Amino acid sequence: MKIIRLISDLPIRRKLTLLLLTPCIVVLLVVGAALVAFQLRFFKAGFTRDVRAVAEIVGANSTAAISFNDPKAAAEILESLRAKDHIEGALLLLPDGSVLARYGAYTAEPMIASEDRIVFRRSDVLTIEPVVLDGTQIATLNMQSDFGSVYAELIRLIGWMVALVALVGAAIAALLSTWLQHLVSDPILRLAQTARTVGDHQDYSVRAREESSVEMGVLTRTFNQMLARIELQDGAITLARHKMEALVNSIDGIVWECDADDLRFSFVSRQSALILGYPPEQWLSDADFWCHHLHPDDAERATKLCRESIAARVPYLHEYRMIAADERVVWIREIGSILEEGGRPKQVRGLFLDITAEKLADENLDRLNRRLLETSRLAGMAEVATSVLHNVGNVLNSVSVSATVVRDRLRDSRVHNLRRATAMLREHDADLLEFLAADPRGKRLPEYLDSVSEHLTAENASLLAEVAQLGTNVEHIKEIVARQQDYATVSGVFEKLAPKELVDDALRINLNSFERHRIELVRDIASNLPLVQVDRHKALQILVNLFRNAKQAIDAAQGTDRRLFIQVTSVSDDRVAVRIRDTGIGIAPQDLTRIFEHGFTTKKGGHGFGLHSSANAAREIGGNLTAHSDGPGKGAEFTLELRTAP
Repeated sequence: MKIIRLISDLPIRRKLTLLLLTPCIVVLLVVGAALVAFQLRFFKAGFTRDVRAVAEIVGANSTAAISFNDPKAAAEILESLRAKDHIEGALLLLPDGSVLARYGAYTAEPMIASEDRIVFRRSDVLTIEPVVLDGTQIATLNMQSDFGSVYAELIRLIGWMVALVALVGAAIAALLSTWLQHLVSDPILRLAQTARTVGDHQDYSVRAREESSVEMGVLTRTFNQMLARIELQDGAITLARHKMEALVNSIDGIVWECDADDLRFSFVSRQSALILGYPPEQWLSDADFWCHHLHPDDAERATKLCRESIAARVPYLHEYRMIAADERVVWIREIGSILEEGGRPKQVRGLFLDITAEKLADENLDRLNRRLLETSRLAGMAEVATSVLHNVGNVLNSVSVSATVVRDRLRDSRVHNLRRATAMLREHDADLLEFLAADPRGKRLPEYLDSVSEHLTAENASLLAEVAQLGTNVEHIKEIVARQQDYATVSGVFEKLAPKELVDDALRINLNSFERHRIELVRDIASNLPLVQVDRHKALQILVNLFRNAKQAIDAAQGTDRRLFIQVTSVSDDRVAVRIRDTGIGIAPQDLTRIFEHGFTTKKGGHGFGLHSSANAAREIGGNLTAHSDGPGKGAEFTLELRTAP
């Protein structure tokens, strides 16, 4: 492991040199080992052939001495083995095991026969060679050779040769590897230097030099492409970071982050200096900055609420006061959320909003509300007065019409002609009989007086009817005023009335106006209608207002079709509908949704009180008022639904 760590810590140049040199040395060692093995094998085979050849020659030369049992001659023959330095000793053994002759220091056990003619032992070799004469073994030659020393000398020789070859090969390999590693290491080192420059200076515009080799060229191009993408991404990240910082610092509040354990702030936006007068550095340097700048009356409550929210791991919102750098009291609305890590609260992120102006506005609003309560009572009285004026105005129009009719008929009366007739009679008071009998004017005078009498009688009846209508309208005005006087404290009296009676009363109030404006009334009132239970005057107020609006819409259209349709039907077991449809100017679709709003009007000089008060009155008597129109120029239809009497 130490070797591996040591190699890992080497520079890439030495790693490449070691990478190239190690295989060469290993190959040389393997080849040297193979060469040694082959040399040893060949040496052993040659050594075996040599000792056997010597043994065969000595055995063949010893046949005569063995045949004549001449130990001296046999010893002389064995003495010839002195020419071989590696032969340490030899014996000639007769078939009975006796030694015929001996040479040297033979230390092995004598052997007459053996399966192996050559026996390799630890440090020597035994050769057992039978001596044969005419096909008969007459003796056995045992020859002991010093194989170990020869073998060791050979090993030393081969070892030096292999070491020399390995050394020369390693030197050549080192030179070649040193030269070759530059081809690989230099581009890599240049690429590493480029990477180091990028890392040290965070400059992603640097590019590595393109290499000519295929792999390094691909690697360099890929590295440059990676740098280009990183440069783009870094630019985008930097831009996004700047935008995020600008966004955070532009928020009308203090963005912050703190540790969930000790509430130490790790981030505070620049708005802290604008809102509270404390730059972010002060928040970050003091671990208890927030606690120290809470209002004394709110410090304990604010800290407790924050701790409880962190323990519960739920988002929270609460309000408290802080002391600004200029000693101002600033109301803060804190919005926070808890970030968890490993199942426990880790950080808290949130926003401090300055709600001082909102708090001051709330205080002002409370004061205004109290004033508004008082003012609303006056406004309610004004609303009632407006309704009274509008309803009285509707009835006064009919009063004005009736008064105009009485005035016109009195102005056109033939009473002055009667005065002329009486003056004529006074002129002829002395000869009245003769005047009536003979004078042509006197003869026509009785007939004329009779005609004038009839006309005055009819005129008197008509004037009495108009005066009665005036009385009815005046009485209705009195009823409206009286009802409005106790409107706020006493609910209206509900009566059971026939729907036709209500419609007739309302038409009667507007009848003269319809006649004067040449509006044709088309009535469709069903028979056997159930009674309705309503406040008579409120229902009459609604119908009078609807009839008046219909008349004005027909006048505004300036068309030849001047009709007003009144239909009264039963729409359900507990509802009767009064539909009033005109041929007037109609209502635009966008105005239908606002037609009953207070103050909304489409009429020039209108005030928008009539339909609003009529809709309210309809709800107060348990009914409902709706409007429909197919569009401008197509008339309008208003439907008043009234509740039937139980």
